[in-house]
Amino acid sequence: MNSKYWGLCLVAGVARFIPLQFGYWLADRGGDLVFLLSTRRRNTVRNNIQRAIGLENKNALTRQVRYVFRNAAKNYFDLTKLSQMNLQNLAGQVNIEGIPHLTAAVNNGKGVIIATAHLGNFEFSAHVLAARGFEMLILIEDFDDSNPFLRKLAGLRRGTGVRIVPVDMMGLKECLKTLRRGGIVTIVCDRDLQGNGIKTPFFGEETSFPVGVVDLALRTGAAVVPIFGLRGP
Repeated sequence: MNSKYWGLCLVAGVARFIPLQFGYWLADRGGDLVFLLSTRRRNTVRNNIQRAIGLENKNALTRQVRYVFRNAAKNYFDLTKLSQMNLQNLAGQVNIEGIPHLTAAVNNGKGVIIATAHLGNFEFSAHVLAARGFEMLILIEDFDDSNPFLRKLAGLRRGTGVRIVPVDMMGLKECLKTLRRGGIVTIVCDRDLQGNGIKTPFFGEETSFPVGVVDLALRTGAAVVPIFGLRGP
């Protein structure tokens, strides 16, 4: 864990001096390195992709697995870079489709729950929306504050002005208050962290999905808006 922490500190320290495109090139190389060195993670991703999309061609499957590691590395780089960038300028360079739906939901005054997933660049999307003036609170997995790597991650997320709260009783109370005053709560809702989800068929197997988004919406009358951030060229 110390190596992950110091690696993140190093990237955060030098990110301000690295142009975005060069940073992405370096992130690709870092993703390739983890892909090669971590047999356990590589096999897990391979099994998930094989089960989801049924790729039979070995080379094509390997490319898709490698892309997963590259995208994850780019997400970490973005997180270190975002806290040092002018998000107002950056937001104008991002193509956002369907923004009127989010604006209409916010204008309704009952609060909005953004339901997203670990897809594309979920970190980037929330920060760009916050830069556009949307009050944003992000609900994240509760973590041990003594873990330096996770503590550093939380600090980087807060560095752009987005509010972060963990999935605990205090965090849920803050979500309710935010929604009741018409704000936005973002939830990455593709993992059943609390173990109380609903089991449903997913790619041919029974999988537990969290119900927190639905529960919050029923309690507050907030709209649920699914939002996903995909990388362009």
